[in-house]
Amino acid sequence: MGIFRVKKDVNYSVIHNTPLRDEKLSWRAKGLLAYMLSLPDDWTFHATELSQHAKDGKEITTKTIQELKKAGYLKRYPVQNPKTGKISHWETAVYEVPTTESENQSVEKPVSGKTIRRESNDRETSDMENHPVEKQTLLSTDNLPSTNKRNTNIQSSSIFSFYENNFGILNSFIAESISQWVNDTSEELVQAAMERTLKQQKKWNYAEGILKQWANNNVKTLKDVDALETEYQRNKGVKKRVGINRKSDDSDSEYIGL
Repeated sequence: MGIFRVKKDVNYSVIHNTPLRDEKLSWRAKGLLAYMLSLPDDWTFHATELSQHAKDGKEITTKTIQELKKAGYLKRYPVQNPKTGKISHWETAVYEVPTTESENQSVEKPVSGKTIRRESNDRETSDMENHPVEKQTLLSTDNLPSTNKRNTNIQSSSIFSFYENNFGILNSFIAESISQWVNDTSEELVQAAMERTLKQQKKWNYAEGILKQWANNNVKTLKDVDALETEYQRNKGVKKRVGINRKSDDSDSEYIGL
């Protein structure tokens, strides 16, 4: 069976063959990377947004992103506010060929908060010599959405400042976790979860528990939070009147922060 090709004058992308022939990658990872490389250079990537463009769902998309990270095709790094020296947000760098840089080495920082996709820089492997790569000038973005409408859900530094002012030093693991929750929900919900955590004198993992329960109850806004907590208090009162005892560490009470 032959390959039926089309004339590439509109709606096409050109990428390096290295990831497509990387036997260490799953087919799913190759497909996701190819999709990411087809987007404009200043695109901002989030697992939630990526999962909306395929039937795999967020969980599988997140696992595939982790696979690409381990293989060196993706890197996440914090961007600091030059005035305060604190982390303002996290960004993702996408590579056409895997990078061997360690996580502790500095990664090229984007200008003006834009995500940069590093080019191949002529790092072709020996087995690629018989498969020359077409020039980048062939890249077509005719059918791609304008970068003015791209996903720019990059949270401000205010949520990180709130954490540092109330919980203490913000390490990279917690910063990325906060960043992901802000992307998946909203900054106001993350802060609301932190506020309830402070009342209970708990740590960040407690706030994550609150956010997980809110997600399970389809909570989208602060009004939804109020409604959920009101319903909980009402149900708690009813059960108390009929003589049903609830332990003080009941999961509903704990995660809602009451």
